[in-house]
Amino acid sequence: MLSQLDGKYMYSFLKTYEQRNISKASIQLGYSQSTVTNHIHILEELLNVQLFHRTINGVVPTDKGEIFAKYARTFEQLTQELYDEINEISGIVKIKALESFCVTHFSKPIVDFLERYTTSEIKLTTGFHQSIIDDVINQKIDFGIAPVDPKLNQLKCTPIFEEEFVFIGSNRVSDERLFSHEIKVITFGNHCIYQSLANKILVDQGKFDYKNIEYASLEMIKQTVLNGTGIALVPKCSVENELSSNALKLLKLGDPIIIRHNIIELKSNKMNEISSLFKKFIIEHFNHFNLIV
Repeated sequence: MLSQLDGKYMYSFLKTYEQRNISKASIQLGYSQSTVTNHIHILEELLNVQLFHRTINGVVPTDKGEIFAKYARTFEQLTQELYDEINEISGIVKIKALESFCVTHFSKPIVDFLERYTTSEIKLTTGFHQSIIDDVINQKIDFGIAPVDPKLNQLKCTPIFEEEFVFIGSNRVSDERLFSHEIKVITFGNHCIYQSLANKILVDQGKFDYKNIEYASLEMIKQTVLNGTGIALVPKCSVENELSSNALKLLKLGDPIIIRHNIIELKSNKMNEISSLFKKFIIEHFNHFNLIV
């Protein structure tokens, strides 16, 4: 069987397994849907098993498909490690992201990347949304992680995942008290896109009497809200423990708030090998956790 296996078949299987949809997998791979379908069919014939159940909305791996996925991922990892070791890939990748994104989501993939590419270096800085865009355009960084697509012709924007943002308040303070006088909104400051979003939502809900209070970090914002000083709009994942312990509560202000994070880069900037590998690594990291809605 080994002599008949082709890396393209394995890669098509893995992308289909991650996306649960042949059409989405084909877009990521740059193949036609028929090519991806044929690759999976060849694998199924070689293994003499069915790897996916076809459904109206896409595909679902069979029990045998789940087993095969484990070995296919090992195959992918070993292939990459072999290539990296032979070529001794090195270089510097410069990235800028929001402080809240770095705290909640970015540490693990960066550590994993550096463990795999031991001769590479990551230069990570934090900043506000507009400064991230400006630094990409001015080629001060290779990539930015932005919570909103800038929709600028010179930039390429690649979605990586979506997450829910929530308004929080201290459980020690009643909703009536939080909203009975000038509402204090704890934020990162006037340049923070989350502050703009929070202010818009409050106005849409008819709450015009509010005041923004600025803090430098997500942890400081959480502690200030816990003390009962005001409310804040934060990533839900950053306050799961406090919500579970009833130290914080969710405040219902309109529809659920979903924000899509993106990798942004300059279209005219030709990526070197380490930058290309970093982008691929980050996209696959979030894909493995099925975080794109």
